[in-house]
Amino acid sequence: MADQLSLEPPGWAEGVLVVGDLHGHPDLFRALIALAEEENRFIVSLGDLVDRGTDNAGTVRQMLALLRAGRGLFIRGNHDDKLFRTLKGNPTIVDSDLAVTIEQLDAAADGTALKKGFFDAYRAAPYLVRVGDTIMVHGGFAPAMLKSKSLPKKLEALALYGEASPSETRKKPIRTYRWLDSVPKQTTVVIGHHPISDDTILVRENEVGGQLIHLDCGAGKGRGLAGLRLSRQGGLQEACRASRRDGVVVVEATALTSYSAVAANE
Repeated sequence: MADQLSLEPPGWAEGVLVVGDLHGHPDLFRALIALAEEENRFIVSLGDLVDRGTDNAGTVRQMLALLRAGRGLFIRGNHDDKLFRTLKGNPTIVDSDLAVTIEQLDAAADGTALKKGFFDAYRAAPYLVRVGDTIMVHGGFAPAMLKSKSLPKKLEALALYGEASPSETRKKPIRTYRWLDSVPKQTTVVIGHHPISDDTILVRENEVGGQLIHLDCGAGKGRGLAGLRLSRQGGLQEACRASRRDGVVVVEATALTSYSAVAANE
């Protein structure tokens, strides 16, 4: 598969369901898979299938099943990339999150098959998927990504990690979104990677009308898993969120909220 994919949903699909970062929470993902099946929607996962959750083997198993059935795909995320490089034998720093993921994969009865399946699926996965005027990428976007089937290393890094600036007061850099200015008019970019809101889905807009939608609602922190419904042509429809309530996973409609309005009230 090419690094960037113009997706035409299968004939049976009445639309697309874009799903935020999973981070090893198959119960939340299961609820959105059920919704997609009920509404005949093809699933596009924004990546980060693994790390931080209670059942990383489970989310890998779910995604491989969707791939086999032709009912979904996933975009490369930075956590997936690190697992892939580790399984490949490349030198990586195995932090506590990745160590738990590998431990869970090793402990699964089908762990060997899961690791091989993930390795092969990641190698074939795109960095970017486009449906009409909606673009899905894990971390960050640049128009140059649409011009080549094979991305240069700099654009691969932007797709996986987004952009950031050094901070004088924090050890970690601050994530920035200067690239939003490059999003064309009437184009929407949907990303994961940065859980800037647990309760709603935030939308930024540039001066020409290009949009950025943040779809990571904190599943990696044990909170919600967001979904965004698109038409077959990529038109924005409704957003939703799977979350746990008294031990039961529920899926509810979620508003798209202007980032500028939220920032003004802080």
